[in-house]
Amino acid sequence: MDITQSITAVLTAPSTENLWQLRADLRAAGVPADSSLWAVLSQFYDFLAHLSAGAEAHQYSQLASLMDIGAVGGVALENLLQTDSTGELWKKLLAGGISEGLMVLASRQYVKAFKAEMETVYLSAAWFLFDALWQLSTVSQPDLDPAIRRQAIEQLLAPIRAADTHNTVKAVLIGRLLQALLLAHLSRHPIS
Repeated sequence: MDITQSITAVLTAPSTENLWQLRADLRAAGVPADSSLWAVLSQFYDFLAHLSAGAEAHQYSQLASLMDIGAVGGVALENLLQTDSTGELWKKLLAGGISEGLMVLASRQYVKAFKAEMETVYLSAAWFLFDALWQLSTVSQPDLDPAIRRQAIEQLLAPIRAADTHNTVKAVLIGRLLQALLLAHLSRHPIS
């Protein structure tokens, strides 16, 4: 694959596979081992790998939770069909409903745990981005006042750190910032 195609693939359809290909192409093109490009590429790969694994785990948690919710109706129906007296029916429904309800609540906690786990992925990415953006800004605008540099970077990363920002927005913003960093670092290397 042509290196330009690899770069285009990462910019238009970022995936771990496309990043893998770009890395191999950049190594073959002779990008120096000490280039800061490798840290950006590694962070981008790690972010997408965690995002993909987390999304898969979230889908499984959601499915398990939905199956637990469906099981509550199944238990109620089973109790209804197996009970002869009205008094015993209500006892079974109440006992079954409480235990099944607790099981549903427990399964919903897995979904909440996923969100908390993904939050650490987003915050870790923001941590990396702060330093990478600082470094890039220092190289491209060496005379910029550090307080202004900090304010600009903090403002850019604020949605990622905000608790009320939807996870999808955080993921897209991080992905776009990593793409921008990747382009900025690629522009410093003569690649044919």
